[in-house]
Amino acid sequence: MNQARRQLTLVGNPNIGKSSLFNQLTGLQQKIGNFAGVTIEKKTGRFESEQIAYEITDLPGSYSLVPKSPDETVVFNEIIRGLEDDSTFVVVVDASNLSRNLLFFSQLADLKKPCLVALTMADVAEKRGISLDIEALENELGCPVVPVNGRTGEGVRHLKDKLPQASVPSFQIFNPETAYGNSIRESHPEDSYITWLKWVSDTGQQDSPTGLPKNSNSDPKLALAKETVHRYQVIKKVTEKVEKKSGGKEDSGYYFDRIALHPILGYVLMLVVLLIVFEGIFELASYPMEGIENVVGSIGSFLEKIMPDGILKRFVLEGILAGIQGIVIFIPQIAILFGLIGLLEQSGYMARVMILLDRLMGKLGLSGKAIVPLISGVACAVPAILSTRSMTSQRERLIAIFVTPLMSCSARLPVFTLLIALLIPTRVFWGPVPLQGLVLFCLYLIGLLGAVVTAFILHHFLPGKQTGSFLLEIPPYQLPNWKHLGISVYQKSMSFVLEAGKIILAISVILWYLAGFGPGDSIEKASVNARAEAVSMKLTDTDKDHLVASRQLEASYAGIAGRWIEPAIKPMGFDWKIGVALISSFAAREVFVGTMSILYASGSDGEPELLRSKMEAARNPSTGLPVFTPAVITSLLVFYIFAMQCMSTLAVSYRETGSWKWPFLQLIYMTGLSFGLSTWVYHLLS
Repeated sequence: MNQARRQLTLVGNPNIGKSSLFNQLTGLQQKIGNFAGVTIEKKTGRFESEQIAYEITDLPGSYSLVPKSPDETVVFNEIIRGLEDDSTFVVVVDASNLSRNLLFFSQLADLKKPCLVALTMADVAEKRGISLDIEALENELGCPVVPVNGRTGEGVRHLKDKLPQASVPSFQIFNPETAYGNSIRESHPEDSYITWLKWVSDTGQQDSPTGLPKNSNSDPKLALAKETVHRYQVIKKVTEKVEKKSGGKEDSGYYFDRIALHPILGYVLMLVVLLIVFEGIFELASYPMEGIENVVGSIGSFLEKIMPDGILKRFVLEGILAGIQGIVIFIPQIAILFGLIGLLEQSGYMARVMILLDRLMGKLGLSGKAIVPLISGVACAVPAILSTRSMTSQRERLIAIFVTPLMSCSARLPVFTLLIALLIPTRVFWGPVPLQGLVLFCLYLIGLLGAVVTAFILHHFLPGKQTGSFLLEIPPYQLPNWKHLGISVYQKSMSFVLEAGKIILAISVILWYLAGFGPGDSIEKASVNARAEAVSMKLTDTDKDHLVASRQLEASYAGIAGRWIEPAIKPMGFDWKIGVALISSFAAREVFVGTMSILYASGSDGEPELLRSKMEAARNPSTGLPVFTPAVITSLLVFYIFAMQCMSTLAVSYRETGSWKWPFLQLIYMTGLSFGLSTWVYHLLS
């Protein structure tokens, strides 16, 4: 028997349990995507009730149908577009703040579509001494009202049973005469409210609606203000009928907020919490990441034994398998990051951090929400850029995406460690503080300073208007719903694997080809010559293999590219070998060390002291001078601070912006910045 199908649209103010209710309704039968043309996240899902199959869309939180942010613009467009569909609105309303929430409901009611009210936060209302007469509220609104708890699932079954009873609310407030004048009713009798909405919204024309004479209400802002005041006057009469207030208990969160929002103690607490988050990402992820490396290594060893020698074997091991490792290696960091951020968000603390930092970050064109990607970028730029999804302003998101890669990630640590060991002696600076450790700390500070300066510049020159301080409701403190948190972490991790992973794998295969092949028989000739050279030098089998690998890489397309770009990188003090390492490290920054090990025939796995000694002994064949002078090493350090981190970062930037335009601009400005500063430093120290 064919099931009837119905469309549901879940709407409501932010931070009132809407997403939790969506998770309760759909469980795992949901998917995450982006709305057409924008990068704002959309959730869709399905469930069945009483022989009806429901398709439900969870729209971003919105305070009004008149959009003031990208999220609210998406809500406006989706609701207007869906008016022609046979869709029902499930309007989530906060019982503890009924008056403010009924403003949005009243606007939806005037669209004359079937509605059902899901009443949340009843426990918060009770603590505040607020009780609601549900039956009286139903009578006033003219549609079903169902109390629910998205965190516990209480009332969800009753809501599903009530869905077929959803009806067009009788609570319709819009008065054309109050909003604009009676002429709007005469010229648009069927859609006067929609016409008016388009006019006052940022998506419409900022002049009088077509066919309407100008009058005292022709100013959209003034008309909106008058209409909103009228709505609240009507809403106030309703709340007086259905609300009963008594002396409630003092919210325990009030005392904690005296610390969390304190102008001094608040920052101290925030730094402690963010330090815990960072350490959690950095330390906890190391174990599963090591496990992934071991698993991939075991798979590689197995395939190495069973597959016959040839190009297919090399393609699978060095191209496909290496690319897969470059994808899955990030999953622990992504999962842990979003798990910890989700924990802070669901507990209510993250909203306090954003409010605390909003004024400070505003000077950089960012809101308090930007602190999450900036801090996370020290661990890894990939999950950090993914975390910008929480930002409501597209302009703000772009600034955050642009500057986050300037935060030195953990993948740069092996590069920094190698170069610092070449440049700085192993001695104590002061007390227990080693000199090399202090230099490493300064490198991270330089990256942070670069991010701040870049954000400040972009804030003043990036096209688009500044949205100003963001509006955020402070949610109550509460324990997280572990099931919903797990669902969210799983979805975002899989989103990275399935979307950005495809791009990473493609680039990995390209890099494998460039490093493993050359024009004609150049690779074979380089191999033969290297083996003959090894015999004449009486090298061990291990050293012979290293020499062969070095000569093959030199003869490959990547080696040729290194020679080709040598004139371009020479102003920074780099030779072609460093150029090859720069190209290969675009796969992942730590690849720089392995590439230098191959180029200097010291092995790629586990002999850093040997590599350092050979790099110290390296001489320019033309001048006989050392290759790695203090000027060259410092130039390299500066380059790796400011250059685009890796292909994964570029791929996720494309994934989050929905266009190659912004990642290419990001690549260009970071390359230009790193080139200019490295060149300046090299010539300054030479």
